[in-house]
Amino acid sequence: MTQPGYSYALNAKLEPLCSRDNQIMRYAASGLPSGTDNRPAYYCGHEGCNVRYDLANGYFTLIGMPEEINPVAEPGVNTLVCERHETWLYRRRDQTKEWGDEWCCGVAGCDFCIVTGTKESWVRTQPRT
Repeated sequence: MTQPGYSYALNAKLEPLCSRDNQIMRYAASGLPSGTDNRPAYYCGHEGCNVRYDLANGYFTLIGMPEEINPVAEPGVNTLVCERHETWLYRRRDQTKEWGDEWCCGVAGCDFCIVTGTKESWVRTQPRT
């Protein structure tokens, strides 16, 4: 059975925020760096960060690079799915809601979004000094 996300096109014009460092992620049409997965994904790359986002896996980290690449789900991040496509939501860059985070569907043409929790409460960042 095909998992949700594999049959949909990822919107190439999103600006998802990284689950580790809150940086804007970049689009990669070719997927994983080793070529083992050719589906499009977003990647962070900030100071060596290996976090990715795609429709089927949501947020995940690549470990074992560059020899053997293994995707590992980001703990506690992938909790919300699109009601229309059943794909993982991403945290949207343009936060207009002062009282919560906006999570949206990454499927091209979908406008499904929800607001949850306290603004930036989910991001695992280092304390600011």
